[in-house]
Amino acid sequence: MDARQFEDALNRLSEMLCEYDRMETLPPLLQEAVKESLLQRFEYTQEMAWKTAKRYLTEIEGFDGMIGPKTVLRICGELGLLDPEVWFLYIEARQSIAHDYSGAKAAAVLEDLGDFRNEAARFLAVLQDRIRTGSGE
Repeated sequence: MDARQFEDALNRLSEMLCEYDRMETLPPLLQEAVKESLLQRFEYTQEMAWKTAKRYLTEIEGFDGMIGPKTVLRICGELGLLDPEVWFLYIEARQSIAHDYSGAKAAAVLEDLGDFRNEAARFLAVLQDRIRTGSGE
């Protein structure tokens, strides 16, 4: 098992965060494009995170594969992989912007994406370590 899709998604998110940090130098239309791209990359990275975690739980830990995102996050929390309460907030944030990137909710999510990236990077590092060792210990 590997976590390459999650790692690639996180790298793409990080790249766009760099663009977001220097966004004031861009014309307004490109600023909007950067914001929308960053929000989409957040959604995709979050999706890859929980799906990679689910694969880890089924392939390495032996859990049943028919579990959803919140259950996956709870189990990962029990195994010490992440803080599920923090990740539940990311799920809520994603749901709040699912069909509207233009409002106050999207602006709030944009402001927290650096924290999300850092949390996702920690989670990826723990997962990769556990995958390398082939156990939940």
